[in-house]
Amino acid sequence: MKKRTISILAALLLLAGLSSGLPAGQGQWDKYLSIADVQKLTGLSGIRQVPRGEEADGDLNYARSDGKIILSISFYPSSAYASAKSSKTGFKASVQGIGEEAFWGPKDGPPLYILAFRKGAYAVILNTELESQASSRLSSEQLAAIAKLLASRM
Repeated sequence: MKKRTISILAALLLLAGLSSGLPAGQGQWDKYLSIADVQKLTGLSGIRQVPRGEEADGDLNYARSDGKIILSISFYPSSAYASAKSSKTGFKASVQGIGEEAFWGPKDGPPLYILAFRKGAYAVILNTELESQASSRLSSEQLAAIAKLLASRM
């Protein structure tokens, strides 16, 4: 399941012509989303932030108390949004009310476990992991709430 998530995100980013997010210093993105925010918006406790690694490929990564990644968030230049949206595997449906424009993915979902939006100078991709082929670790409602909060802080 992790390979499927990585494959779709990699495809989105390759189409955008990017191999990684914007240059980042340690903690550069922390101002946009805290552990307390994630706990409040998901209803989960024991959430911890984890550094980028094999299982956590975003600029911001959050795990449950059992160590399983529930959310990775990557920040890119806003120009990456159009490429990601035009992806044949990534785009499922447009989303209203998040940033300047947003979409759900992947195309073959449900479950929908990718939410991308554009706001100002950034394109932001939120990705939750799959618990099984039929369900993601965070719901689409939880991802949307997190994306709305992120966009409001940008």
